[in-house]
Amino acid sequence: MLKSEKMSRMTISGHKKDLADLSKLLNDQNLVHVVEYNNEDEGFGIGTSLDYGEQSSDFLVKLRSVIKLLEVEPNPPNNVKLDSEIESEISQLETIISQTHELKDKQRDCDRRIDEVSSSIDQLKEFEDFDIDVKYLSGYSSITVFAGHLSPDADVSGLSSNNSIDFIKNGDNIVVFCANKISSDIEKDLLKIGFRSMDVPNGEGLPKVMLNSLDSQLLNLENEKEAILHEIQALSTRNGDWLVACEEHYAALSEKSGLPLKLATSENMFVLDGWVPSGSVSDLQQSLQGLDIYYEVDNDSKEEPPIKLDNPEVAKPFELFTKLYSTPKHWEFDPTMIIFITYPLFFGLMVGDAGYGFAYILFGHYILSKFAHNEALANLGKILRTAGIYTFLFGTFIYAEAFGQSFYNIGNTLGYTSALFAKHYGPGFDIPLIEKAEGFSWHLPIHKFDPHGAQLMLLSSILIGVIHISLGLILGFLNEWKHHDLKHAVYAKLSFFMILWGGLLSLVSLVGLLPESFQTIGLVVMLTGLGLAIIGEGVVGLLEFPTIFSNVISYARIGAIGLSDYGLAYTVNFISFSLLWPSGPAGIIAAVFVMLIGHLTVFTLGIIGTGINSLRLQYVEFFTKFVQGGGTLYSPFGYIRKYTKEKEVTP
Repeated sequence: MLKSEKMSRMTISGHKKDLADLSKLLNDQNLVHVVEYNNEDEGFGIGTSLDYGEQSSDFLVKLRSVIKLLEVEPNPPNNVKLDSEIESEISQLETIISQTHELKDKQRDCDRRIDEVSSSIDQLKEFEDFDIDVKYLSGYSSITVFAGHLSPDADVSGLSSNNSIDFIKNGDNIVVFCANKISSDIEKDLLKIGFRSMDVPNGEGLPKVMLNSLDSQLLNLENEKEAILHEIQALSTRNGDWLVACEEHYAALSEKSGLPLKLATSENMFVLDGWVPSGSVSDLQQSLQGLDIYYEVDNDSKEEPPIKLDNPEVAKPFELFTKLYSTPKHWEFDPTMIIFITYPLFFGLMVGDAGYGFAYILFGHYILSKFAHNEALANLGKILRTAGIYTFLFGTFIYAEAFGQSFYNIGNTLGYTSALFAKHYGPGFDIPLIEKAEGFSWHLPIHKFDPHGAQLMLLSSILIGVIHISLGLILGFLNEWKHHDLKHAVYAKLSFFMILWGGLLSLVSLVGLLPESFQTIGLVVMLTGLGLAIIGEGVVGLLEFPTIFSNVISYARIGAIGLSDYGLAYTVNFISFSLLWPSGPAGIIAAVFVMLIGHLTVFTLGIIGTGINSLRLQYVEFFTKFVQGGGTLYSPFGYIRKYTKEKEVTP
């Protein structure tokens, strides 16, 4: 559970004629993590794909291109197809490929013509108010035509007095005709009065008439394009599921045919080097009995094995976070089971609202049901749903709050009463925290709007940080002891554990919560830990001394984010119900709008901000204490099928 599954090294060798059978068997078993050959041995080289590999790869490329062009989205597998069905309908696949490319060519041609017509319309709009045939704006051999814009306050009196030119002006637009021999001078004069040139349109006819014609052409082209898109959509809808099944079929064939590309091969022989989960070795050995091959198994290999995370089903979605950080080495602890507990715990403490918690449960369930066929999104849905459960429980039993609104009957519901608590806040119950701390006890429910509640949230967050980091250091100590030796573990991890707890003892004693003698004991423990860190790490140990305390303080974000989220939700409620709602019908409508947008914003910030900060505490403050990472994730040879079933005969 906290360790990855034990792996055994396996070497398989045999004649190349048996590669096709071996490839099919290993693909079916989906157990062997193949170590790719690095082409370093004399007499051996990297093999070539099996006979059917080239055809499978060609079809796979075509299929993926068509799936992309048709924008096919895989649906949850309903009707699983046999390989024989797919191969018997290969002509249908060729037809769909041809139809897709034909329709896409039509769409591209239509887009090109739409762009051309749109460009012509944009040009003509500049001349829309000119009552002149467009053909007269170009095509002269001895006359130069300038068409463009003038600033509104441009002085054209100089043009009017020039008998060598003619011009038409309409608003800010102007067209000037002049002889070629004076065109340079005219252009300079135009630039002096703010002239900006524009392209002259092609064609014949008055601009308004041409615009009407082009608008009609554009409408026809857009209708034509819409019809083409409908055909493409219909083609995608009719054949999408089948194309996805075909893609999976040929991807599986391509995977099987590519096994020799990972092996060491000679003229007649092959050698496969790989890893198998130790618990599955006997099953694989039994399957290999029918092949004329030789194999060896090493259960105690010193090589670095691939990592197969081994966690209960309920915690598997959280492997996503472990892999996102880095796959742990085989000698390191797998943090998945811990993050399964602490990530939603921190998330729930930060949000701590029954209303938002219930919303997160529903949203997580929606993601899971909508994207069940997408492993990553399905895992995110499960994680959010789990975090929502924690948030709902904390919001109900710890904070007594829903959508930023406190409710006070939780104490009566649970059968607890407290005269002290009732006097100030309503029904509830007390839990003495530290009697020596003056005026400090833990009241449930905790009210975030009260200074006492805010103080308790922040101090509790720091305490959680101490425990969380201590657990990381303990796991790191065990890692170092196993991978190196006890001395290394003491210098690298126990030293910082002593610094942390020595400093904590001194601080608690300093504020009067423990006898004064504990302050001296704490300082001795802390300085001893610092000395061990310097001996083991040198100057780095000294530089990291304050880091351990800054890590602990970082956990204050649990309480701080909880207070800020509550503040946002409370503000939304205050604006909606105290300011807007009493002001009449318009105020009620505005209040509902503000409430919906406001709570949706807080809901979204909860997912993004709280989710990221909860994950940050795992990665930065916790994982760094015991996870080095850099392991290779176990990836067994074989294609996991969802939409197809493999046929019984070898291709």
